[in-house]
Amino acid sequence: MVGVIRQRIRDDRRSSGIAGLDFQLDGGFPKGRSIVVCGGALSGSELIAGQFWRTDRSGGSSYIMLDAVPADGMTDARDQDFDGIIAALKGDCVVVDSLSTVIRRFGIEKGLFLMNEGTKELREKGADVMFILYDGVHSAADLASVCRNADVFIQLSEVLHGNDIERTLSVRKMSGFVIPNRAYPYNILADGIELSTTERVV
Repeated sequence: MVGVIRQRIRDDRRSSGIAGLDFQLDGGFPKGRSIVVCGGALSGSELIAGQFWRTDRSGGSSYIMLDAVPADGMTDARDQDFDGIIAALKGDCVVVDSLSTVIRRFGIEKGLFLMNEGTKELREKGADVMFILYDGVHSAADLASVCRNADVFIQLSEVLHGNDIERTLSVRKMSGFVIPNRAYPYNILADGIELSTTERVV
């Protein structure tokens, strides 16, 4: 099964749900952070979000689905207003799928409010909130604003080499911590993603 954690997660960290990423981040995500996962619509960002969300074994964390038919346990927010989205946020491993839809529907200021004030109480209690952001749909100014306001920013990239797709994950920002200076190849599997054992310098 993808994402089985074989190492002890530190008390000040929360598992990403991906064993290889936890290892590279010295135990997972720092607690109480906003995390943005940015990539194309087919990059596997929703798989990463699902793996993170499922690390809460209590089932008490919310996965706010704005972009598609929600799976079991997710909150259907496709027709929800902005205040309703904020009210639905709960738990320690929260996912907003996607921040791109929030920005498109309500504007960049509301998107930034959600990242900051809308999740502040949860993060102060140690929760991590993950936002999916899609490449190529935002202005450079809006993308820069999201990057500046995120505590952790993960970039998913895809390059086509002949018939092969090379996918890499890079941690571009982790406020207050040294970030890995490498891009990690990853594979998309049926039940999630896994980091490859090879890596390359970025």
